[in-house]
Amino acid sequence: MGLAPNATNITVRQVLEKLDGEFAATAKAVENGEFALWVGSGISRKAPSLGGLIAAAIEYLRIRAVDPATKAEYMPALDEALQLAGTDRTAVGADLHLAFVAWGARDAIVNALWNSYSRVLDIRVGADPGDFILWTAIDIRRQFENPPPPAASHLCIALLVLEGAIKTIASGNWDGFIEAAIHRLGGSIPGILQVVVDPDQLRDPPGQARLLKFHGCIIHAEQDEGRYRRFLTGSHTQIAMWPNNPDFAAMRNEVLGIATNRKTMVLGLSIQDMNLQGVFAAATGINKWPWPCAPDAPGHVFCEDQITQGQRDVLRIVYGDEYNGNVSAINAASHMRAWGEQVLVALVLKTVADKLNCLMGLALDASGRGALLAPLTASVNALRDQMADGALVDNVDQSRTPAVNMGIALWSRAMSVFRGGQLQHDPAAYEPISPNTIGLLATDQNARASRLGHLAIVLALLEYGRSTAQWSLASPANDDLSAGVASLQACRAGAPARPVFLVKSASEAIRLQADNAYTNDNALVIHSDDTWHLTMASRSSRSPSSAPGRTESLAPSHVSVESLLQASSDIDELRAAFAAEVML
Repeated sequence: MGLAPNATNITVRQVLEKLDGEFAATAKAVENGEFALWVGSGISRKAPSLGGLIAAAIEYLRIRAVDPATKAEYMPALDEALQLAGTDRTAVGADLHLAFVAWGARDAIVNALWNSYSRVLDIRVGADPGDFILWTAIDIRRQFENPPPPAASHLCIALLVLEGAIKTIASGNWDGFIEAAIHRLGGSIPGILQVVVDPDQLRDPPGQARLLKFHGCIIHAEQDEGRYRRFLTGSHTQIAMWPNNPDFAAMRNEVLGIATNRKTMVLGLSIQDMNLQGVFAAATGINKWPWPCAPDAPGHVFCEDQITQGQRDVLRIVYGDEYNGNVSAINAASHMRAWGEQVLVALVLKTVADKLNCLMGLALDASGRGALLAPLTASVNALRDQMADGALVDNVDQSRTPAVNMGIALWSRAMSVFRGGQLQHDPAAYEPISPNTIGLLATDQNARASRLGHLAIVLALLEYGRSTAQWSLASPANDDLSAGVASLQACRAGAPARPVFLVKSASEAIRLQADNAYTNDNALVIHSDDTWHLTMASRSSRSPSSAPGRTESLAPSHVSVESLLQASSDIDELRAAFAAEVML
Protein backbone atom coordinates (compact mmCIF):
# COMPACT_ATOMS: atom_id res chain seq x y z
CA MET A 1 0.00 0.00 0.00
CA GLY A 2 1.37 3.44 -0.96
CA LEU A 3 1.83 6.30 1.41
CA ALA A 4 -1.18 8.54 1.99
CA PRO A 5 -0.92 11.77 -0.02
CA ASN A 6 0.24 14.88 1.76
CA ALA A 7 -1.43 18.29 1.54
CA THR A 8 0.61 19.24 -1.52
CA ASN A 9 0.29 16.20 -3.76
CA ILE A 10 -3.28 15.21 -2.89
CA THR A 11 -5.55 15.71 -5.90
CA VAL A 12 -8.94 17.36 -6.02
CA ARG A 13 -10.43 13.96 -6.85
CA GLN A 14 -8.88 12.48 -3.70
CA VAL A 15 -10.29 15.34 -1.62
CA LEU A 16 -13.71 14.61 -3.12
CA GLU A 17 -13.33 11.02 -1.96
CA LYS A 18 -12.75 12.36 1.55
CA LEU A 19 -15.81 14.59 1.28
CA ASP A 20 -17.86 11.60 0.16
CA GLY A 21 -16.32 9.44 2.89
CA GLU A 22 -14.91 10.29 6.29
CA PHE A 23 -15.67 14.02 5.89
CA ALA A 24 -19.18 13.56 4.48
CA ALA A 25 -20.77 15.22 7.51
CA THR A 26 -18.40 18.18 7.08
CA ALA A 27 -19.28 18.51 3.39
CA LYS A 28 -23.01 18.41 4.14
CA ALA A 29 -22.60 21.04 6.84
CA VAL A 30 -20.67 23.32 4.48
CA GLU A 31 -23.36 22.96 1.81
CA ASN A 32 -26.03 23.93 4.33
CA GLY A 33 -24.23 27.04 5.57
CA GLU A 34 -23.12 25.73 8.96
CA PHE A 35 -19.43 26.57 8.58
CA ALA A 36 -17.65 29.91 8.73
CA LEU A 37 -14.33 30.15 6.93
CA TRP A 38 -11.33 31.44 8.87
CA VAL A 39 -8.67 32.38 6.34
CA GLY A 40 -5.07 33.52 6.55
CA SER A 41 -2.10 34.26 4.34
CA GLY A 42 -1.84 30.62 3.24
CA ILE A 43 -4.63 31.15 0.69
CA SER A 44 -3.02 34.32 -0.74
CA ARG A 45 0.29 33.00 -1.96
CA LYS A 46 0.63 35.76 -4.56
CA ALA A 47 0.27 38.51 -1.99
CA PRO A 48 3.52 40.16 -0.90
CA SER A 49 5.54 37.49 0.90
CA LEU A 50 6.36 37.82 4.56
CA GLY A 51 10.02 37.35 3.73
CA GLY A 52 9.87 40.25 1.28
CA LEU A 53 8.25 42.50 3.86
CA ILE A 54 10.92 41.61 6.43
CA ALA A 55 13.67 42.31 3.91
CA ALA A 56 12.12 45.69 3.06
CA ALA A 57 12.08 46.66 6.74
CA ILE A 58 15.71 45.64 7.27
CA GLU A 59 16.88 47.51 4.18
CA TYR A 60 15.01 50.68 5.14
CA LEU A 61 16.60 50.66 8.60
CA ARG A 62 20.05 49.75 7.24
CA ILE A 63 20.19 52.64 4.79
CA ARG A 64 19.48 55.15 7.52
CA ALA A 65 21.57 53.41 10.17
CA VAL A 66 24.77 53.74 8.11
CA ASP A 67 24.06 57.38 7.23
CA PRO A 68 25.85 59.59 9.79
CA ALA A 69 22.98 62.07 9.68
CA THR A 70 20.40 59.52 10.86
CA LYS A 71 22.57 56.86 12.52
CA ALA A 72 21.70 57.82 16.07
CA GLU A 73 17.98 57.40 15.42
CA TYR A 74 18.03 54.27 13.25
CA MET A 75 20.96 52.17 14.42
CA PRO A 76 19.20 51.10 17.66
CA ALA A 77 16.23 49.92 15.59
CA LEU A 78 18.48 47.92 13.25
CA ASP A 79 20.30 46.44 16.23
CA GLU A 80 16.96 45.32 17.67
CA ALA A 81 16.02 43.65 14.39
CA LEU A 82 19.35 41.81 14.23
CA GLN A 83 19.01 40.75 17.84
CA LEU A 84 15.56 39.28 17.08
CA ALA A 85 17.28 37.27 14.33
CA GLY A 86 19.89 35.96 16.76
CA THR A 87 22.77 37.97 15.35
CA ASP A 88 24.40 41.41 15.65
CA ARG A 89 26.45 44.00 13.79
CA THR A 90 29.69 42.25 14.60
CA ALA A 91 28.55 39.10 12.86
CA VAL A 92 27.26 41.07 9.89
CA GLY A 93 30.60 42.85 9.53
CA ALA A 94 31.31 44.75 6.34
CA ASP A 95 28.02 43.60 4.82
CA LEU A 96 26.38 46.33 6.84
CA HIS A 97 27.38 48.77 4.07
CA LEU A 98 25.91 46.58 1.33
CA ALA A 99 22.30 46.34 0.31
CA PHE A 100 20.53 43.74 2.47
CA VAL A 101 19.92 41.57 -0.59
CA ALA A 102 23.69 41.11 -0.87
CA TRP A 103 24.30 40.06 2.73
CA GLY A 104 25.73 36.60 3.16
CA ALA A 105 23.40 36.02 6.11
CA ARG A 106 20.32 37.44 4.40
CA ASP A 107 18.39 34.18 4.10
CA ALA A 108 19.29 33.11 7.62
CA ILE A 109 18.10 36.44 9.03
CA VAL A 110 14.83 36.39 7.09
CA ASN A 111 14.15 32.80 8.13
CA ALA A 112 14.90 33.59 11.76
CA LEU A 113 12.51 36.55 11.71
CA TRP A 114 9.73 34.68 9.88
CA ASN A 115 8.03 33.53 13.07
CA SER A 116 8.88 36.78 14.85
CA TYR A 117 7.42 39.12 12.25
CA SER A 118 5.13 40.71 14.82
CA ARG A 119 8.19 41.66 16.89
CA VAL A 120 9.81 43.23 13.81
CA LEU A 121 6.70 45.31 13.22
CA ASP A 122 6.89 46.40 16.88
CA ILE A 123 10.33 48.00 16.54
CA ARG A 124 10.11 51.71 17.32
CA VAL A 125 12.02 54.56 15.75
CA GLY A 126 12.26 57.72 17.82
CA ALA A 127 8.92 59.43 18.35
CA ASP A 128 7.36 58.08 15.15
CA PRO A 129 4.00 56.28 15.35
CA GLY A 130 3.91 52.70 16.62
CA ASP A 131 3.12 51.36 13.13
CA PHE A 132 6.13 53.15 11.59
CA ILE A 133 7.82 49.94 10.44
CA LEU A 134 4.70 48.71 8.63
CA TRP A 135 3.38 51.98 7.24
CA THR A 136 6.62 53.79 6.40
CA ALA A 137 9.61 51.46 6.44
CA ILE A 138 7.92 48.58 4.64
CA ASP A 139 5.54 51.01 2.88
CA ILE A 140 2.77 48.46 2.97
CA ARG A 141 0.63 50.45 0.56
CA ARG A 142 3.24 50.19 -2.19
CA GLN A 143 3.77 46.50 -1.43
CA PHE A 144 0.12 45.79 -2.23
CA GLU A 145 -0.03 47.93 -5.37
CA ASN A 146 -1.17 46.32 -8.64
CA PRO A 147 -2.21 42.97 -7.16
CA PRO A 148 -2.59 39.95 -9.45
CA PRO A 149 -6.07 38.59 -10.20
CA PRO A 150 -7.74 36.41 -7.56
CA ALA A 151 -6.39 32.87 -7.38
CA ALA A 152 -8.25 29.55 -7.32
CA SER A 153 -8.89 29.68 -3.55
CA HIS A 154 -10.44 33.16 -3.69
CA LEU A 155 -12.52 32.27 -6.74
CA CYS A 156 -13.86 29.14 -5.05
CA ILE A 157 -14.73 31.05 -1.88
CA ALA A 158 -16.66 33.46 -4.10
CA LEU A 159 -18.45 30.56 -5.81
CA LEU A 160 -19.47 29.09 -2.45
CA VAL A 161 -20.78 32.51 -1.41
CA LEU A 162 -22.80 32.87 -4.61
CA GLU A 163 -24.23 29.37 -4.11
CA GLY A 164 -25.27 30.27 -0.56
CA ALA A 165 -23.00 27.75 1.18
CA ILE A 166 -20.73 30.29 2.89
CA LYS A 167 -22.33 33.13 4.82
CA THR A 168 -19.41 34.27 6.96
CA ILE A 169 -15.67 34.67 6.38
CA ALA A 170 -13.28 35.78 9.13
CA SER A 171 -10.02 36.92 7.57
CA GLY A 172 -6.69 37.93 9.02
CA ASN A 173 -5.49 39.02 5.56
CA TRP A 174 -4.96 42.61 4.52
CA ASP A 175 -5.37 41.93 0.79
CA GLY A 176 -8.53 42.36 -1.27
CA PHE A 177 -8.51 39.10 -3.23
CA ILE A 178 -11.78 37.71 -1.87
CA GLU A 179 -13.55 41.00 -2.54
CA ALA A 180 -12.14 41.10 -6.08
CA ALA A 181 -13.25 37.52 -6.74
CA ILE A 182 -16.83 38.19 -5.62
CA HIS A 183 -16.93 41.48 -7.55
CA ARG A 184 -15.89 39.68 -10.74
CA LEU A 185 -17.94 36.50 -10.41
CA GLY A 186 -20.95 38.40 -9.10
CA GLY A 187 -21.09 40.47 -12.27
CA SER A 188 -19.89 43.64 -10.50
CA ILE A 189 -23.22 43.85 -8.65
CA PRO A 190 -22.64 45.80 -5.43
CA GLY A 191 -23.72 44.54 -2.04
CA ILE A 192 -23.21 40.79 -2.51
CA LEU A 193 -20.46 40.89 0.11
CA GLN A 194 -20.65 43.00 3.26
CA VAL A 195 -17.05 43.88 4.08
CA VAL A 196 -16.35 44.91 7.66
CA VAL A 197 -13.08 46.63 8.64
CA ASP A 198 -14.40 49.48 10.78
CA PRO A 199 -16.95 48.06 13.27
CA ASP A 200 -19.36 50.78 12.13
CA GLN A 201 -19.67 48.78 8.90
CA LEU A 202 -21.46 46.07 10.86
CA ARG A 203 -24.49 48.35 10.55
CA ASP A 204 -24.29 48.44 6.75
CA PRO A 205 -26.91 46.58 4.67
CA PRO A 206 -26.27 42.82 4.83
CA GLY A 207 -25.12 40.95 1.74
CA GLN A 208 -25.24 37.30 0.80
CA ALA A 209 -22.16 36.92 2.97
CA ARG A 210 -20.12 38.95 5.44
CA LEU A 211 -16.32 39.30 5.37
CA LEU A 212 -14.89 40.30 8.75
CA LYS A 213 -11.33 41.62 8.31
CA PHE A 214 -10.44 41.53 11.98
CA HIS A 215 -6.82 42.62 11.43
CA GLY A 216 -7.64 45.44 9.03
CA CYS A 217 -7.47 45.94 5.26
CA ILE A 218 -4.79 47.63 3.18
CA ILE A 219 -7.27 48.43 0.40
CA HIS A 220 -9.45 50.43 2.78
CA ALA A 221 -6.43 52.01 4.47
CA GLU A 222 -5.11 53.19 1.12
CA GLN A 223 -8.47 54.68 0.17
CA ASP A 224 -9.12 56.39 3.52
CA GLU A 225 -6.02 56.48 5.73
CA GLY A 226 -7.65 58.59 8.40
CA ARG A 227 -10.42 56.07 8.98
CA TYR A 228 -8.84 52.68 8.35
CA ARG A 229 -5.07 52.85 9.03
CA ARG A 230 -5.61 52.33 12.76
CA PHE A 231 -7.22 48.95 12.14
CA LEU A 232 -4.15 47.41 10.48
CA THR A 233 -2.97 44.91 13.10
CA GLY A 234 0.33 43.07 12.89
CA SER A 235 2.75 44.05 15.62
CA HIS A 236 3.11 42.15 18.86
CA THR A 237 1.75 45.08 20.86
CA GLN A 238 -1.25 45.51 18.54
CA ILE A 239 -2.08 41.80 18.77
CA ALA A 240 -1.69 41.81 22.55
CA MET A 241 -3.90 44.89 22.87
CA TRP A 242 -6.55 43.69 20.36
CA PRO A 243 -8.73 42.01 23.05
CA ASN A 244 -8.87 45.27 25.01
CA ASN A 245 -8.65 47.93 22.30
CA PRO A 246 -11.99 49.78 22.24
CA ASP A 247 -11.63 50.32 18.48
CA PHE A 248 -12.18 46.56 18.03
CA ALA A 249 -14.89 46.01 20.64
CA ALA A 250 -17.75 45.49 18.18
CA MET A 251 -15.54 43.42 15.88
CA ARG A 252 -14.50 41.23 18.82
CA ASN A 253 -18.11 40.59 19.72
CA GLU A 254 -18.92 39.63 16.14
CA VAL A 255 -15.93 37.30 15.81
CA LEU A 256 -16.74 35.79 19.20
CA GLY A 257 -20.28 35.09 18.02
CA ILE A 258 -18.96 33.27 14.96
CA ALA A 259 -16.59 31.14 17.02
CA THR A 260 -19.46 30.33 19.37
CA ASN A 261 -22.27 29.60 16.93
CA ARG A 262 -20.68 28.61 13.62
CA LYS A 263 -18.53 25.62 12.89
CA THR A 264 -15.00 26.62 11.92
CA MET A 265 -13.07 25.67 8.78
CA VAL A 266 -9.53 27.03 8.85
CA LEU A 267 -7.69 27.70 5.58
CA GLY A 268 -4.14 29.04 5.62
CA LEU A 269 -4.40 30.43 9.15
CA SER A 270 -2.09 29.14 11.87
CA ILE A 271 -4.05 30.70 14.77
CA GLN A 272 -0.78 31.24 16.58
CA ASP A 273 -1.75 34.74 17.72
CA MET A 274 -3.00 34.81 21.29
CA ASN A 275 -5.84 37.20 20.47
CA LEU A 276 -7.46 34.57 18.24
CA GLN A 277 -6.87 31.75 20.70
CA GLY A 278 -8.54 33.97 23.29
CA VAL A 279 -11.60 34.28 21.03
CA PHE A 280 -12.01 30.51 20.88
CA ALA A 281 -11.44 30.24 24.63
CA ALA A 282 -14.16 32.81 25.29
CA ALA A 283 -16.51 31.03 22.87
CA THR A 284 -15.99 27.78 24.75
CA GLY A 285 -17.03 29.50 27.95
CA ILE A 286 -20.29 30.58 26.32
CA ASN A 287 -21.31 27.36 24.56
CA LYS A 288 -18.86 24.49 24.42
CA TRP A 289 -18.53 22.37 21.28
CA PRO A 290 -19.47 18.73 21.94
CA TRP A 291 -17.40 15.58 21.59
CA PRO A 292 -18.26 13.11 20.27
CA CYS A 293 -20.03 15.15 17.62
CA ALA A 294 -21.53 12.40 15.41
CA PRO A 295 -23.74 12.48 13.46
CA ASP A 296 -22.96 16.17 13.13
CA ALA A 297 -19.75 17.51 11.66
CA PRO A 298 -16.91 18.41 14.06
CA GLY A 299 -16.89 21.99 15.23
CA HIS A 300 -13.42 22.70 13.87
CA VAL A 301 -11.71 21.50 10.68
CA PHE A 302 -8.16 22.48 9.69
CA CYS A 303 -6.96 22.17 6.08
CA GLU A 304 -3.23 21.67 6.56
CA ASP A 305 -0.42 19.22 5.92
CA GLN A 306 0.00 18.87 9.67
CA ILE A 307 -2.02 20.52 12.42
CA THR A 308 0.01 23.50 13.65
CA GLN A 309 0.75 24.15 17.30
CA GLY A 310 -1.70 27.03 17.37
CA GLN A 311 -4.44 24.88 15.88
CA ARG A 312 -3.71 22.09 18.35
CA ASP A 313 -4.05 24.67 21.10
CA VAL A 314 -7.51 25.54 19.79
CA LEU A 315 -8.59 21.89 19.89
CA ARG A 316 -7.41 21.62 23.50
CA ILE A 317 -9.28 24.80 24.34
CA VAL A 318 -12.60 24.01 22.66
CA TYR A 319 -12.88 20.36 23.74
CA GLY A 320 -11.39 20.72 27.21
CA ASP A 321 -11.32 17.49 29.18
CA GLU A 322 -12.88 15.57 26.27
CA TYR A 323 -9.60 16.08 24.40
CA ASN A 324 -7.86 13.89 26.96
CA GLY A 325 -8.11 10.27 25.91
CA ASN A 326 -9.56 11.25 22.52
CA VAL A 327 -6.55 13.02 21.05
CA SER A 328 -6.19 10.77 18.01
CA ALA A 329 -9.91 10.70 17.22
CA ILE A 330 -10.35 14.45 17.57
CA ASN A 331 -7.24 15.22 15.55
CA ALA A 332 -8.33 12.85 12.77
CA ALA A 333 -11.84 14.31 12.61
CA SER A 334 -10.48 17.86 12.64
CA HIS A 335 -7.64 17.48 10.15
CA MET A 336 -8.28 17.37 6.42
CA ARG A 337 -4.81 16.78 5.01
CA ALA A 338 -5.03 19.05 1.99
CA TRP A 339 -4.30 22.69 1.32
CA GLY A 340 -7.14 25.13 1.00
CA GLU A 341 -6.92 25.24 -2.79
CA GLN A 342 -7.76 21.56 -3.27
CA VAL A 343 -10.38 21.59 -0.52
CA LEU A 344 -12.19 24.63 -1.90
CA VAL A 345 -12.20 23.35 -5.49
CA ALA A 346 -13.58 20.03 -4.26
CA LEU A 347 -16.24 21.75 -2.14
CA VAL A 348 -17.40 23.77 -5.15
CA LEU A 349 -17.66 20.68 -7.35
CA LYS A 350 -19.50 18.75 -4.66
CA THR A 351 -21.88 21.62 -3.90
CA VAL A 352 -22.79 22.13 -7.56
CA ALA A 353 -23.24 18.39 -8.19
CA ASP A 354 -25.29 17.89 -5.02
CA LYS A 355 -27.53 20.85 -5.89
CA LEU A 356 -28.12 19.43 -9.36
CA ASN A 357 -28.87 16.02 -7.86
CA CYS A 358 -31.29 17.57 -5.38
CA LEU A 359 -33.17 19.44 -8.11
CA MET A 360 -33.11 16.33 -10.28
CA GLY A 361 -34.70 14.34 -7.47
CA LEU A 362 -37.46 16.93 -7.10
CA ALA A 363 -38.11 16.88 -10.86
CA LEU A 364 -38.17 13.08 -11.06
CA ASP A 365 -40.49 12.79 -8.07
CA ALA A 366 -42.86 15.30 -9.67
CA SER A 367 -43.02 13.21 -12.83
CA GLY A 368 -43.34 9.87 -11.04
CA ARG A 369 -39.86 8.76 -12.09
CA GLY A 370 -38.17 8.72 -8.70
CA ALA A 371 -36.71 5.26 -9.33
CA LEU A 372 -34.34 6.80 -11.91
CA LEU A 373 -32.65 9.07 -9.37
CA ALA A 374 -29.94 6.69 -8.11
CA PRO A 375 -28.40 5.76 -11.49
CA LEU A 376 -28.69 9.32 -12.80
CA THR A 377 -27.08 10.68 -9.62
CA ALA A 378 -24.19 8.26 -10.11
CA SER A 379 -23.63 9.71 -13.59
CA VAL A 380 -23.77 13.32 -12.36
CA ASN A 381 -21.19 12.43 -9.72
CA ALA A 382 -19.06 10.69 -12.36
CA LEU A 383 -19.12 13.92 -14.40
CA ARG A 384 -18.16 15.81 -11.26
CA ASP A 385 -15.21 13.48 -10.78
CA GLN A 386 -14.14 14.03 -14.38
CA MET A 387 -14.10 17.76 -13.72
CA ALA A 388 -12.02 17.12 -10.60
CA ASP A 389 -9.49 15.14 -12.63
CA GLY A 390 -9.08 18.18 -14.86
CA ALA A 391 -8.36 20.52 -11.94
CA LEU A 392 -4.60 20.20 -12.28
CA VAL A 393 -1.77 22.53 -11.29
CA ASP A 394 -0.76 24.68 -14.24
CA ASN A 395 2.95 24.38 -15.04
CA VAL A 396 3.35 28.12 -15.58
CA ASP A 397 1.04 29.56 -12.94
CA GLN A 398 1.88 26.82 -10.41
CA SER A 399 -1.69 26.73 -9.21
CA ARG A 400 -5.12 25.45 -10.23
CA THR A 401 -6.30 28.95 -11.08
CA PRO A 402 -6.31 28.45 -14.89
CA ALA A 403 -8.33 25.23 -14.51
CA VAL A 404 -10.82 26.94 -12.18
CA ASN A 405 -11.22 29.88 -14.55
CA MET A 406 -11.84 27.51 -17.45
CA GLY A 407 -14.40 25.56 -15.45
CA ILE A 408 -16.24 28.74 -14.47
CA ALA A 409 -16.32 29.92 -18.09
CA LEU A 410 -17.67 26.61 -19.45
CA TRP A 411 -20.30 26.27 -16.72
CA SER A 412 -21.51 29.87 -17.04
CA ARG A 413 -21.67 29.56 -20.82
CA ALA A 414 -23.81 26.43 -20.54
CA MET A 415 -26.09 27.95 -17.91
CA SER A 416 -26.58 31.17 -19.86
CA VAL A 417 -27.51 29.31 -23.05
CA PHE A 418 -29.83 26.99 -21.11
CA ARG A 419 -31.60 29.75 -19.24
CA GLY A 420 -31.69 32.46 -21.88
CA GLY A 421 -30.63 31.09 -25.26
CA GLN A 422 -27.64 33.43 -25.41
CA LEU A 423 -24.09 33.85 -24.21
CA GLN A 424 -23.65 35.61 -20.89
CA HIS A 425 -23.50 39.41 -21.01
CA ASP A 426 -20.48 39.39 -18.69
CA PRO A 427 -18.13 36.56 -19.73
CA ALA A 428 -16.20 36.88 -16.45
CA ALA A 429 -19.27 36.38 -14.24
CA TYR A 430 -20.58 33.16 -12.74
CA GLU A 431 -24.07 31.74 -13.25
CA PRO A 432 -25.11 30.24 -9.90
CA ILE A 433 -27.70 27.50 -9.53
CA SER A 434 -29.35 29.22 -6.57
CA PRO A 435 -28.29 31.48 -3.70
CA ASN A 436 -30.12 29.09 -1.37
CA THR A 437 -28.49 26.19 0.42
CA ILE A 438 -29.31 22.63 -0.57
CA GLY A 439 -31.58 22.26 2.41
CA LEU A 440 -33.76 25.11 1.10
CA LEU A 441 -33.79 24.20 -2.60
CA ALA A 442 -37.18 22.52 -2.30
CA THR A 443 -38.62 25.91 -1.31
CA ASP A 444 -36.82 27.79 -4.12
CA GLN A 445 -39.56 28.02 -6.74
CA ASN A 446 -37.31 29.95 -9.13
CA ALA A 447 -34.70 27.18 -9.14
CA ARG A 448 -37.36 24.52 -9.62
CA ALA A 449 -39.14 26.45 -12.38
CA SER A 450 -35.83 26.95 -14.21
CA ARG A 451 -35.84 23.18 -14.92
CA LEU A 452 -32.29 22.73 -13.69
CA GLY A 453 -33.35 19.30 -12.48
CA HIS A 454 -33.93 18.32 -16.10
CA LEU A 455 -30.59 19.89 -17.03
CA ALA A 456 -29.05 17.50 -14.51
CA ILE A 457 -30.79 14.60 -16.27
CA VAL A 458 -29.28 15.71 -19.59
CA LEU A 459 -25.82 16.00 -18.07
CA ALA A 460 -26.17 12.54 -16.52
CA LEU A 461 -27.18 11.00 -19.86
CA LEU A 462 -24.37 12.74 -21.71
CA GLU A 463 -21.84 11.54 -19.14
CA TYR A 464 -23.13 7.96 -19.28
CA GLY A 465 -22.71 7.91 -23.05
CA ARG A 466 -19.21 9.26 -22.73
CA SER A 467 -18.24 6.78 -20.00
CA THR A 468 -19.54 3.85 -22.06
CA ALA A 469 -17.60 4.97 -25.17
CA GLN A 470 -20.68 5.79 -27.24
CA TRP A 471 -19.41 9.32 -27.86
CA SER A 472 -16.77 11.75 -26.72
CA LEU A 473 -17.37 15.18 -25.21
CA ALA A 474 -15.12 18.21 -25.53
CA SER A 475 -15.19 21.94 -24.89
CA PRO A 476 -16.72 24.17 -27.58
CA ALA A 477 -14.50 24.49 -30.64
CA ASN A 478 -14.33 28.27 -30.19
CA ASP A 479 -16.00 31.14 -28.35
CA ASP A 480 -18.66 31.78 -31.02
CA LEU A 481 -22.29 31.11 -30.13
CA SER A 482 -22.46 28.62 -32.99
CA ALA A 483 -19.95 26.39 -31.17
CA GLY A 484 -22.60 25.58 -28.56
CA VAL A 485 -21.82 24.64 -24.98
CA ALA A 486 -19.94 21.44 -25.83
CA SER A 487 -18.82 19.33 -28.75
CA LEU A 488 -20.06 15.74 -29.14
CA GLN A 489 -18.61 13.15 -31.50
CA ALA A 490 -19.97 9.63 -31.86
CA CYS A 491 -17.38 6.87 -31.44
CA ARG A 492 -17.65 5.53 -34.95
CA ALA A 493 -15.60 6.01 -38.08
CA GLY A 494 -16.31 9.22 -39.93
CA ALA A 495 -18.64 10.66 -37.29
CA PRO A 496 -18.52 14.45 -37.26
CA ALA A 497 -18.11 16.62 -34.17
CA ARG A 498 -21.45 18.22 -33.34
CA PRO A 499 -22.01 21.45 -31.40
CA VAL A 500 -24.39 20.79 -28.52
CA PHE A 501 -26.92 23.28 -27.20
CA LEU A 502 -28.77 22.61 -23.93
CA VAL A 503 -31.96 24.68 -23.64
CA LYS A 504 -34.74 24.99 -21.11
CA SER A 505 -37.53 25.27 -23.65
CA ALA A 506 -38.53 26.25 -27.18
CA SER A 507 -38.15 29.98 -26.54
CA GLU A 508 -34.42 29.57 -25.90
CA ALA A 509 -34.06 27.38 -29.00
CA ILE A 510 -35.89 29.96 -31.12
CA ARG A 511 -33.68 32.75 -29.82
CA LEU A 512 -30.59 30.73 -30.71
CA GLN A 513 -32.02 30.16 -34.16
CA ALA A 514 -32.72 33.87 -34.59
CA ASP A 515 -29.11 34.63 -33.62
CA ASN A 516 -27.81 32.20 -36.30
CA ALA A 517 -26.44 29.80 -33.71
CA TYR A 518 -27.23 26.77 -35.88
CA THR A 519 -24.83 27.62 -38.71
CA ASN A 520 -23.44 24.12 -38.33
CA ASP A 521 -26.00 21.78 -39.90
CA ASN A 522 -25.00 19.10 -37.38
CA ALA A 523 -26.11 21.11 -34.35
CA LEU A 524 -27.69 19.05 -31.58
CA VAL A 525 -30.28 20.94 -29.52
CA ILE A 526 -31.37 19.15 -26.34
CA HIS A 527 -34.54 20.50 -24.71
CA SER A 528 -35.44 19.98 -21.08
CA ASP A 529 -39.17 20.03 -21.84
CA ASP A 530 -41.42 18.92 -24.73
CA THR A 531 -42.69 22.33 -25.88
CA TRP A 532 -40.74 22.23 -29.13
CA HIS A 533 -41.96 18.70 -29.76
CA LEU A 534 -45.59 19.66 -29.19
CA THR A 535 -45.56 22.94 -31.10
CA MET A 536 -43.14 22.23 -33.92
CA ALA A 537 -43.81 18.54 -34.64
CA SER A 538 -46.43 19.33 -37.29
CA ARG A 539 -43.91 21.47 -39.13
CA SER A 540 -41.20 18.83 -39.20
CA SER A 541 -40.70 16.32 -41.95
CA ARG A 542 -39.92 13.41 -39.67
CA SER A 543 -41.53 10.08 -40.43
CA PRO A 544 -44.30 8.69 -38.17
CA SER A 545 -41.93 5.98 -37.01
CA SER A 546 -39.36 8.38 -35.60
CA ALA A 547 -38.39 8.05 -31.94
CA PRO A 548 -40.47 10.08 -29.47
CA GLY A 549 -37.72 12.48 -28.52
CA ARG A 550 -36.78 13.58 -32.02
CA THR A 551 -38.77 16.32 -33.75
CA GLU A 552 -36.80 16.54 -36.98
CA SER A 553 -34.96 14.13 -39.21
CA LEU A 554 -33.09 17.02 -40.77
CA ALA A 555 -30.32 18.96 -39.04
CA PRO A 556 -30.24 20.69 -36.65
CA SER A 557 -31.54 17.91 -34.44
CA HIS A 558 -33.94 18.73 -31.61
CA VAL A 559 -34.28 16.22 -28.78
CA SER A 560 -36.82 16.44 -25.93
CA VAL A 561 -35.63 14.87 -22.70
CA GLU A 562 -39.10 15.24 -21.20
CA SER A 563 -40.59 13.17 -24.03
CA LEU A 564 -37.90 10.52 -23.66
CA LEU A 565 -38.44 10.47 -19.90
CA GLN A 566 -42.18 9.90 -20.21
CA ALA A 567 -41.73 7.19 -22.86
CA SER A 568 -39.14 5.20 -20.87
CA SER A 569 -40.08 2.70 -18.19
CA ASP A 570 -36.62 2.33 -16.66
CA ILE A 571 -33.08 3.72 -16.77
CA ASP A 572 -31.95 1.32 -19.50
CA GLU A 573 -34.74 2.41 -21.82
CA LEU A 574 -34.03 6.08 -21.11
CA ARG A 575 -30.33 5.70 -21.80
CA ALA A 576 -30.96 3.70 -24.98
CA ALA A 577 -33.55 6.17 -26.28
CA PHE A 578 -31.30 9.13 -25.59
CA ALA A 579 -28.33 7.44 -27.26
CA ALA A 580 -30.46 6.65 -30.32
CA GLU A 581 -31.38 10.32 -30.66
CA VAL A 582 -27.86 11.59 -30.13
CA MET A 583 -26.22 9.06 -32.44
CA LEU A 584 -28.54 9.60 -35.42
